[in-house]
Amino acid sequence: RDLPEHLQHGCPKRRVKCEFCFFSPPFYTHKYGYKLQVSAFLNGNGSGESSHLSVYIRVLPGEYDNLLEWPFSYRVTFSLLDQSDPSLSKPQHITETFHPDPNWKNFQKPGASRSSLDESTLGFGYPKFISHEDIKKRNYVRDNAIFIKASVEIPQKILA
Repeated sequence: RDLPEHLQHGCPKRRVKCEFCFFSPPFYTHKYGYKLQVSAFLNGNGSGESSHLSVYIRVLPGEYDNLLEWPFSYRVTFSLLDQSDPSLSKPQHITETFHPDPNWKNFQKPGASRSSLDESTLGFGYPKFISHEDIKKRNYVRDNAIFIKASVEIPQKILA
């Protein structure tokens, strides 16, 4: 089945076994930075189930946690990339940005119990990132693939 067809079918209730749910490999924001992971639910999650693409980001225990300032407080931007030919029309990426709430437990220093295999903790994101109807209006799906970009705005003084 191709991706647009998948968007029309319900995702199983057991999220860990969901064949339309994807988790990025864990990554660091910068050298000696925060360890993060992005998840995407092609058929939605929570309030977006069966109608939207849902995207989330979460903080994982990392090698450098004792060197970092907590809670995690840097601006995060998700973008669904428009794969239209830029010579034919200007790409219209879908972008959402948030500033983490420092009081929310998922942005506190993670304990060892929160691992990359613990998919029950999604982190923070958008259950209704883009509707299945809107995703079909441009080339967000091309050659059976979508591209989601997650950016974290780290101040230059920290990167130096």
